[in-house]
Amino acid sequence: MPGTLPMLPGNVYADPTVTRYHKTQLLGVRDGAICERTTTLNEPVDASILTSMRTGAPQQLTGVPRRPAQQNDAIPRVPPKWLKHDRHVLNFKAYFLEPVVENPTENYRIRKCFIYFYLDDDTFHILEPRVPNSGIPQGIFLKRAKLIKPDGSGDYDWCDLRLGMDLNVYSRVFRIMDCDEFTRSYFANEGTDIGQAEDYPTDPFTFARSMINMKQTPPDQAEFKNYIEVKLKGGRPNGGLKQFLDNDRRVLSF
Repeated sequence: MPGTLPMLPGNVYADPTVTRYHKTQLLGVRDGAICERTTTLNEPVDASILTSMRTGAPQQLTGVPRRPAQQNDAIPRVPPKWLKHDRHVLNFKAYFLEPVVENPTENYRIRKCFIYFYLDDDTFHILEPRVPNSGIPQGIFLKRAKLIKPDGSGDYDWCDLRLGMDLNVYSRVFRIMDCDEFTRSYFANEGTDIGQAEDYPTDPFTFARSMINMKQTPPDQAEFKNYIEVKLKGGRPNGGLKQFLDNDRRVLSF
């Protein structure tokens, strides 16, 4: 058959060799979506046109501005405070004095605490370690919350904290005396002086409890106990005689 016949009415012919008259399936379902099969379609594709559409037209040829580069807006350039200081906590050691009345062995008691300052939301958390057989309620002193200054000028911030300062927490004065290494490095990185560390003062209650737990006779009763033993003809180690025998004829010359 000639292949140059025009497609006009009356010039259409039927191929006698064709026995199947079905249409080719072009639509299908893939991953739950209807898609078209284009494997059998041959379309003229210009690679240079596709490249120019992806990269943009050159400015020096057409004057069309270049397409801006793709930027990732999922992570902001300046991270927010809750993301920048996530799980960053300043740890301070502190104590406060509690008056004790009607007790001949002590007039005050030292309560040791830990002050945690969360940098992500500027909140405080004060915790007192539990001491066995102390007889006083201990544990959480202040749940995590923002702390207002006594004069009402605003909330406490990390820059308001120093070593050796008195922190007023609802009329309870805490003495900040030490901190951990992360807190020191954070203050040094911010260019702020954190101060000098201090030691805990002497606690009469702790000293009395240590003497009881050691089963040791107090110094004021040791001489009286030795006197009673000698009076009752009891034997006791003579420290002076032992020193005399060990250091006999030993003289220091200057």
